[in-house]
Amino acid sequence: MAEIPDDERQWDEWEALYEKIKTVLARWGVEDAFGEGDYLIVDDNYGWWRHSIEVHTLKMLDPKIAAELQALLTDYPDWKIVMSVDIPGKESWPPMGIVIERDKITDGLQRSYLPPEHQNLKF
Repeated sequence: MAEIPDDERQWDEWEALYEKIKTVLARWGVEDAFGEGDYLIVDDNYGWWRHSIEVHTLKMLDPKIAAELQALLTDYPDWKIVMSVDIPGKESWPPMGIVIERDKITDGLQRSYLPPEHQNLKF
């Protein structure tokens, strides 16, 4: 059996993982490209081995959501899911978020900018 070229495998896995991410996040919030929902899944495939999610409401930074997304990566060891905080009206906040990989979650949140109820999140 011939191996699938990396670019074709990347595209196939990107599409499959995109659909799975959509399913998970739809249970937790509303997607909207204009910042009026809870999040946006970037639907452009730039050839990288990652998916990007813009978080428009802090409720989407729930550790349970991160765990569900991480579980999706069991079958996709080359992939990352980047959740970037992009709250409308908070453009003065520095870039921050979390990076989800199959075996770890890297927490890049700058908690001093977050409201008290979100400062003790543990991933």
